Amino acid sequence: LAGAVAAVLLVPMESLRIKQVTDASFQNDTLLTGIPKLIRNEGWTAIMSGVWAMLAKQVPYTFGKQVSFDIIASTLYTFLAQFVQVVNKWLVSVASAFCASIVACLCSQPGDMILTETYQSDPPKPFGVAVQKIYHRPGGLAEFFRGTQARIVHVGMIITSQLVVYDIVKQLLGLPATGSH
Repeated sequence: LAGAVAAVLLVPMESLRIKQVTDASFQNDTLLTGIPKLIRNEGWTAIMSGVWAMLAKQVPYTFGKQVSFDIIASTLYTFLAQFVQVVNKWLVSVASAFCASIVACLCSQPGDMILTETYQSDPPKPFGVAVQKIYHRPGGLAEFFRGTQARIVHVGMIITSQLVVYDIVKQLLGLPATGSH
């Protein structure tokens, strides 16, 4: 649900960002000036046209990140408890976050490709057209995963950092480490 809400909120900002890069009349606009201008010029429907592409990226990303972090951390605690009496929470947190970042990248890469394809034209392509365009490239289904390695390095470092900080803050507030209970 959080991923879906984020996607809906991000779509107008993504539409504006693309306009700022492709249309000189939007280059100096901020969110407060650019979004109303975009709605006036193109209408609310046009500004929200990328919502399905954004949902295809954000929902798998959020699900992959949060759920896999919890499951991997819990599994690591269970596994390591068989061999050592005191499990290093920091080590479990970093390892779980790293693995979760890979899962999130793999889950959201097809959606990221769809989002990129959607916004490569003005106005943005409809969701189904973007999907067909990617699928009918020479690589077929594999085209949805083009650029995955770079995404894992770039986004993976961000996600790993976010989840480790999240887990540290939880512990500082007296809550159990993710997956430790």
